[in-house]
Amino acid sequence: MSHDIDLTQAEYYMQECFELANKALGRTSPNPLVGAIVLDKNGNPVGKGYHEKAGSPHAECVALDKAGKLSKDGILIVNLEPCCHIGKTPPCTEQIIKSGIKQVIFSNTDPHLPSGVCGEDILKKNNIKIIKGLLEEEGKEINKFFLQWVKQKLPWITLKLAQTMDGKVALKDKTQRWITSDEAKDVTFQLRNTYDAVLTTASTVLADNPQLTVRDIQYSRNPVRVILDTKLQTDPSSNVYKDNAKVFLVTKKGHLPDKLNAYKKVNDLLGVVECNVDSYGLINVREVFEKLAEENILSVLIECGPRFAGFLFQWHLLDQYILFLAPTIFNDTDKMEGIVFNSNGLETKPIRFSLFNYKPIGNDFMLDFRVNKE
Repeated sequence: MSHDIDLTQAEYYMQECFELANKALGRTSPNPLVGAIVLDKNGNPVGKGYHEKAGSPHAECVALDKAGKLSKDGILIVNLEPCCHIGKTPPCTEQIIKSGIKQVIFSNTDPHLPSGVCGEDILKKNNIKIIKGLLEEEGKEINKFFLQWVKQKLPWITLKLAQTMDGKVALKDKTQRWITSDEAKDVTFQLRNTYDAVLTTASTVLADNPQLTVRDIQYSRNPVRVILDTKLQTDPSSNVYKDNAKVFLVTKKGHLPDKLNAYKKVNDLLGVVECNVDSYGLINVREVFEKLAEENILSVLIECGPRFAGFLFQWHLLDQYILFLAPTIFNDTDKMEGIVFNSNGLETKPIRFSLFNYKPIGNDFMLDFRVNKE
């Protein structure tokens, strides 16, 4: 007879599933982050696993393989509903049924519903008890990239900015590039390591010549770099086109092939995305995000200047806003130069945020906001 698990114990192991899942941050796209734990019939953990990267065994199968025969009459705890469809790996439901597991507890339902049948239905038909929705909101947070990509066909969009206490991002003479501490810089590298892509504009490339890479993190990988350059003003030798990492050069339609080929010669992995522009000469950013989603990019971190940041708020395409606040006052006489973002002269309704998290980073302060889109 299988062990009856109480809610406190189930939540404890679900939290551990979240921790397991997060070990693969930045490596599973376009798949979700999933961790799993198998408890034997006496309630003891006998197998743990997580999905390491796209194409690798799913978390449930890893945990069940480790548990072996001890899975019989046991409990499987996993943060996402076990899949029932065939992809690069077989359906997890098949192995769960064969293992003799008697109960499955999961946090979030799988948004993929091929043929209208979900993993929960199949497991129930095989007399496996289901408990769903355990720590559901925490589970959604872990897989916010994946869930948005599946449901809305858009990546999760995060704007990251840093400002002084008087609201500046740079001095008028451009002599100050980094206004935050080394610790904040390290967090930026960690963010880049988590997101599928990092996006910036031609203005930022021309002003700062950034690399937009991940540095000083073990087992890291560089995100895809997305450069918005309507007029092809950036130099093909700029840092963002180097390292032969995947780059999307987003520009307006109609450029001569020879001009575009100058960028491709620098980077064999460079792809050109041609989009429409609006009356302000700006690229249709929603179109860009839709095309990135088609390329299996689930998340985009935006690092840009104040003008483009202002447009991003007005277009209501942001999901998250991360602000690093430095305990510095530039005391610049020009009130608009380098301000963190501005309205660009357009009328717009108030934009509301919810404070999701905050913490000190070195001598700076990091604020994590979620954008209220209602």
